Amino acid sequence: MKRLFHTILASALFLALCSVVGYCAYFFNIKNFWIMFAIASAVFVLGVIFALVKRTSCKVIAFFVNAVAMGLYIQSWYIYRGFENSLWLMLAVSAVAVAYLVLFFLPLLIPFVNRHYGWYAAVFVVLSLVGYVLLLCLTQTTWVSTLGYYGILQLGFVLGCSFSCNDVDDEIHALLASSYSVAVCAVLILLTVLGGDGCDCADGCSVGNVGSPLQRKEVQKAPKSKHGL
Repeated sequence: MKRLFHTILASALFLALCSVVGYCAYFFNIKNFWIMFAIASAVFVLGVIFALVKRTSCKVIAFFVNAVAMGLYIQSWYIYRGFENSLWLMLAVSAVAVAYLVLFFLPLLIPFVNRHYGWYAAVFVVLSLVGYVLLLCLTQTTWVSTLGYYGILQLGFVLGCSFSCNDVDDEIHALLASSYSVAVCAVLILLTVLGGDGCDCADGCSVGNVGSPLQRKEVQKAPKSKHGL
């Protein structure tokens, strides 16, 4: 039970720092995606360097450096999409992501679910993916992509919590490993940008005109928003 609390707390701090950094990075007045993405990647590499040091304190530093890198990656995504967001909106999305993690952990208090953790985790992840796809298809909001990135981070914490830990050092190593889901988000952002604007479903898509799946339709780029996530 204590470890679950530690994981939830760590994820909350991680996402809060991501949001604060992502918001503050807007004031760097960098308008080029590639420059911001390169800065985020440099910070991420710095975190890897800290992680290679055997001291536990350096592992903790690396954990939070990864959070800073993620915040910068988020800002690079906003630059690409043309978003400008309030800090409170970003923190609200963080809170939803933390609630998602709590929702995953609560059923583990039931002995039957806890005994079949592997099956439960697999079903939860699949249902999460299905729910997220439905959210994409049934909404036209611009905060969905941010929630998706934060959801990936939370799945990293779920995976990290699945590792066996004997002491605090093991917990820190597991949390650090979880934080490297930042790399997954970075790759997705990069692939989206390199792939162009062929699909904008990362921020919600309309299903108002439903047709045969055999028919191919052009997806027009959604107008840029200044108040969405």
